[in-house]
Amino acid sequence: MQRILHISDLHFGRLIPEVMTALKHKITELNPELVIISGDLTQRAKTSEFTDAARFLDEITSPYLIVPGNHDLSTFRVVERLLYPWKKWRRFIAEDLEPTIETETHKIIGINTARRIGYSLDWSRGRINALQIKRIQNFFASASPQQLKILVAHHPFWLPTGHEHRGLIGGSDNAFEQFQHHGPDIILSGHVHLDYCHAHERIIVSHAGTTTSDRLLTGFPNSFNMLEGGPENLLISRYHLKNGEFAYLTKQSFIKQTDGWYEQ
Repeated sequence: MQRILHISDLHFGRLIPEVMTALKHKITELNPELVIISGDLTQRAKTSEFTDAARFLDEITSPYLIVPGNHDLSTFRVVERLLYPWKKWRRFIAEDLEPTIETETHKIIGINTARRIGYSLDWSRGRINALQIKRIQNFFASASPQQLKILVAHHPFWLPTGHEHRGLIGGSDNAFEQFQHHGPDIILSGHVHLDYCHAHERIIVSHAGTTTSDRLLTGFPNSFNMLEGGPENLLISRYHLKNGEFAYLTKQSFIKQTDGWYEQ
């Protein structure tokens, strides 16, 4: 049974040092097969924040896959944002903004949903375009029945009741429609600093909160998720920070039927 740790929104620059220490201890204890980081590694895309983040990545004992988020674009340095938005990311973090990993047990693809310029006044909101959707479908088309298909993005494809105002990723409806053919089993995201799991359009949507920063929403402490299972059964455990340590909170179990995924 594979174990994948999903963390998000670390926000170096607004990071709580003792929480980072707790996270490192938990990663060592759980010893996951893979760590997935779904964006917002930094707070203001400063060089110092990227160097601190790179140091953390070097210390992770497990392999990892990472995609950028909107905070990894400069907010106030307009020339940087418009002309060379990912220069620091590629220098300090990873050359590939949309990485992939394939093993006997899983196929994972990350996409970059952050944009230099937004259609709305809120440029923090992301989008998925037709080319990205097609690339995802092409990648999963060759998946075997033994492989769990995972899509990693920063922005949410579904939001729980009471949080819809945070805004879904642009293009989400079209994405779910297209994903009925060669789509993912599960989408891992972040951005909204909430942790939740839900089967939407027969695809599992699992979000991690902000794992290490002080940018917390009321009632939602620092958190991360753990995925265990495979392409037919999946268990998602949620961990919350409590008394200075990340502790198991609850779990949700999903099963795949002929028409997609359902929560048990």
